[in-house]
Amino acid sequence: MKQLLFFVISCCIISNQYAQNRPKALILTGNGNVPVLKGIYPPWVHEFHNEAVASILHGIVDVDTTADLRQLNAQYLKQYDLLISNSLFLDPTEEGLKAIYNFVAGGKSYMTLHCGILSLLNWDRYEEFMGGIFIGGPSTDPSTYRVYTSNEELWGYKYRFRDSSQHPVSRAVNDFDIEDEMYYFQPSTARMEVIARAENHPVMWWHPVGKGKVMSLTLGHDLRAKGNPGYQELLKNGVRWLTGYPLIYPDRIPVVSNRELFYNNFIQSAVVTEKGTSIHSIINPDSLYKIVSGTDLSLDGSAGSAAFMVSVKNDKGRITNREITLSVVKDGTGNIAAYYGNTISGTASENTNIMFDVRNIIDSDVGSRWSSRNCEQAEVTLDLKKEYPLSRILIHWEASYAKRYNIWGSGDGRKWTIIQSVSDGDGGDEELTFSPTTVRFIRLDLQEKAAGKRGYSIYEMEVFVK
Repeated sequence: MKQLLFFVISCCIISNQYAQNRPKALILTGNGNVPVLKGIYPPWVHEFHNEAVASILHGIVDVDTTADLRQLNAQYLKQYDLLISNSLFLDPTEEGLKAIYNFVAGGKSYMTLHCGILSLLNWDRYEEFMGGIFIGGPSTDPSTYRVYTSNEELWGYKYRFRDSSQHPVSRAVNDFDIEDEMYYFQPSTARMEVIARAENHPVMWWHPVGKGKVMSLTLGHDLRAKGNPGYQELLKNGVRWLTGYPLIYPDRIPVVSNRELFYNNFIQSAVVTEKGTSIHSIINPDSLYKIVSGTDLSLDGSAGSAAFMVSVKNDKGRITNREITLSVVKDGTGNIAAYYGNTISGTASENTNIMFDVRNIIDSDVGSRWSSRNCEQAEVTLDLKKEYPLSRILIHWEASYAKRYNIWGSGDGRKWTIIQSVSDGDGGDEELTFSPTTVRFIRLDLQEKAAGKRGYSIYEMEVFVK
């Protein structure tokens, strides 16, 4: 019996299990309005949940916490690699502010969590140091929204005057939904790089200060938000990046087929690492798998779910682990289009941005999409790598849907037969059923677009045996 492997990159990055000299972080906490309101700030109070923050960062950095502003001096701070502001309306002395600046400019890092961006407001270098200013958080914002781990949410076009490459933390964290309070921030430096956005506003960013880095993460209002796996991924990866750990970039295709040998080739393609980083080992394989040699894995033929961890090490000797969970199921079940190893091609996309890539059609994420160039006709061809007796296709259209199109099938990629013709398509989630047809290749032949549209756009295409 053939089997398929469904893999999901877990929401948490597993704590390092190898002995190493961990960086040290100091959480600066407290509310400057307590116990007496200062009158120059809004009468806000806040819970900081420092224990939760320290728990999230366990195994990445050794954390100390202080509310004593007297410890903001060069002698005390030199033992730390990272200073985290999880505070509100703290006004350090001039000497303390100078110590913070020199700490970062000398090559260390400073990070603000949520309202931590609202400390140091008594500093005439605040805007320079933070890269901009907080401008509020209107209550009209939705409480639940999607966080896009990129600097592009809707735009998708490159600027010739700036680097458009994805930040390492953005690459390491998938988009996610969260229920949280949103802050608005007005940047005032061209050197600010956005790591994550929500509602087209930055929610995580960084910029350089001297030889060091200043990073802000405005999510995490309460314990529910801090418990969100996506939030934890951003926080962990942000701290890893600031303190010199390697990052692991998971492939976003969630379904793996053992049509190919399940060895290190899969690991190398499913888990992409940074330059100067190597796969150190695969550790703690569950009963469904065995280590063949070194970093190679092999199935034992069982069905079910199991997890293993991939460990990577950079040239600094820092090690990061990431858990991968696999479920082994019978071949031909579920959405076959999303199986790992399938390939897809099509009419040129709107531009070269990955936001519009045709591979988004088979990534099992209805939040991503393919968007064709401006055209009257277009096509998409999917190679399932083997023949399946298909009987149902589900297309999730974006607003630019096809009014008229054909679906062709082929066993060899040379001889094609029409599986289904649509002459009155109306977009949305369009389900097409037909007599079982055994094919390896599927082609969407898009012949007429919806009125007023420039081209065609699809969130996802799913194919099923039943």
